[in-house]
Amino acid sequence: MNPAMANPDHFKLLIDGGVEEWNKFRRTNPSVQPDFREADLSGYDFTRIDLSHANLTGADLSDAYLMRADFTEAILHEVNFTEADIIEANLIKASLTRAIMVMVDLSGSGLIRADMTEVDLTDSNLTRTSLPWANLTKAKLIRTKLHLTDLREALLSQADLQHASLQDASLTGTDLAKANLLGINNVSIDLLIKAKSLHLAQLDEDLKKEVELKAPLLLKTP
Repeated sequence: MNPAMANPDHFKLLIDGGVEEWNKFRRTNPSVQPDFREADLSGYDFTRIDLSHANLTGADLSDAYLMRADFTEAILHEVNFTEADIIEANLIKASLTRAIMVMVDLSGSGLIRADMTEVDLTDSNLTRTSLPWANLTKAKLIRTKLHLTDLREALLSQADLQHASLQDASLTGTDLAKANLLGINNVSIDLLIKAKSLHLAQLDEDLKKEVELKAPLLLKTP
């Protein structure tokens, strides 16, 4: 068996037994790390599944239902979550580097201290999502809905937020250095200037003038 592939016993148990049997297995075998590397899990209903600490590197979870799923500290490198519903899920300290999360619904989910370096969240819904201390360096958040999103102390250096909507988003201590903020909308200047840095960030001219007027140090070298 290719060492980079999923554990066939884990895959069979999940697909044949469903979420209830899988979660029972997790409760009775707490020391086992689930291995679903490169597995095709697209389209399944995995509501409330326990995949905490699991390794799903390169797996396909596109179109999956993952409401209230537990991905605590899971390894989700390069996972394809396209159009998945991940509502009110737990992804605290999960590693999502280079994950594809295009058109994903992450509303109400917790991603505290998650590593989302280079994740693609284009056209996704992150309403009320918790992302404090998350690493979103070089992430794509193009046209992403960030309403009431908690981005306190998050790292968005070099992130692309073109045309993202930031209505009532919490940006206290957020690092937006070198971020692309062209075309962002529904953003409050009073919330934006609570950011840690806007050094070399790309801003529409009118917004840049407001920042220069109210918090010019944000545009300077940290």
